[in-house]
Amino acid sequence: MEWVHVACAICGAEDADPIYRRTHHAGPTLGRFEKTDVLCNRCGFMYTSPRPSPEDMRRHYASASEASGSVFHRSEPGSRLHRLVTERVRFIESRLPDRADREPGRVLDVGCATGDLLAGLEARLPGWRRVGLEPSRSAARAAAARGIEVHEGDLEGAMPEGPFEIVTCISALEHFWDPRSALERIARALAPEGLLFVEVPDSLRPVAQIAEFYSWEHLSHFTRSSLECCLASVGLVPIAFDEEVGIPNLRVCARRAAAGEVLATRAGDDGAALRAAVDRHREARERFEQGLVERLGGRFARWRAEGARVGVYGAGMHTRFLSDLLDLDDAVACVFDSDPGKIGGRFLDWPVHGPEALAALDLDAVVISTHAFEDEVFAAIAPTAAARGIEVVRCYG
Repeated sequence: MEWVHVACAICGAEDADPIYRRTHHAGPTLGRFEKTDVLCNRCGFMYTSPRPSPEDMRRHYASASEASGSVFHRSEPGSRLHRLVTERVRFIESRLPDRADREPGRVLDVGCATGDLLAGLEARLPGWRRVGLEPSRSAARAAAARGIEVHEGDLEGAMPEGPFEIVTCISALEHFWDPRSALERIARALAPEGLLFVEVPDSLRPVAQIAEFYSWEHLSHFTRSSLECCLASVGLVPIAFDEEVGIPNLRVCARRAAAGEVLATRAGDDGAALRAAVDRHREARERFEQGLVERLGGRFARWRAEGARVGVYGAGMHTRFLSDLLDLDDAVACVFDSDPGKIGGRFLDWPVHGPEALAALDLDAVVISTHAFEDEVFAAIAPTAAARGIEVVRCYG
């Protein structure tokens, strides 16, 4: 793997100091490595340097089943994903003309994953052409199977030709090697009166969980100020931030700047606030990990002593972190996952089963290894587990 040092994407300075280091496991494509996030001494922007080369990142997103965008989540009404999509659709629709005055147009979702947002927009934008751009082959195929026009690849090689009246970039900008260049390409694809909807994690509000909030895939760590400045650098001006975001994200609607309109050319220095946020996160994560060891370590010791058969629900990054923390190699019999693409395969050398197999397997316990979807996984498996006397253990609840 090739490592590349980069300058600040906001101000171009190369003077930056390390602010956060952590070892990550990126899956089978890139393996294990230490990632360093730095803080620009000129403008206070937080970003990753050095970082895996663009080619290494492309290989990861194209082939890794655990890469962002490739992860399968159920989207039935009431699920967390369904609530998020509904929330995003609500915000998009709130910025559009009344439906009676709305002419059909074209909408592009950059980093569309399996097409959940575009599917959610179908009923709200009747007659619109829905287009997705997605680097993950498996995710792109899943979106295409839903009737969505999908271009497989990245912004540099597969950007659909505009113009688009709506462009969405949800949980994607932080992944781009060069966020300013990415926004330039997106801005060129906007129709003259088009709207861009961007959503990124709010780096001032990190959440302590076993899967790292400052993910190794996230090469840029935005605040509201740095996001506004990055948009302004390519001639885009925010017109509304969503103040009702249900997760620690920033969600904004932007448009092309009018002739002569004054834009934010310099980000406010969030350096001190980011240092404080990272310090809080580091301490909270250490407390969380210690609590998780205390919560689960004794159980796994008991299960080992009893020769119990234990399953883990979740064949993804969360379980990799959990295995590193608790050394689960000899303690787990199998893994469960709802992703059809993983069922029947192996994960960390454990067989992967669908959730319906829980009723047929002779297990003593199941550990739910997910943060965001813990409640719905518990609701899905608890009745079967109770009927068969299987102990269900949650990492968070």
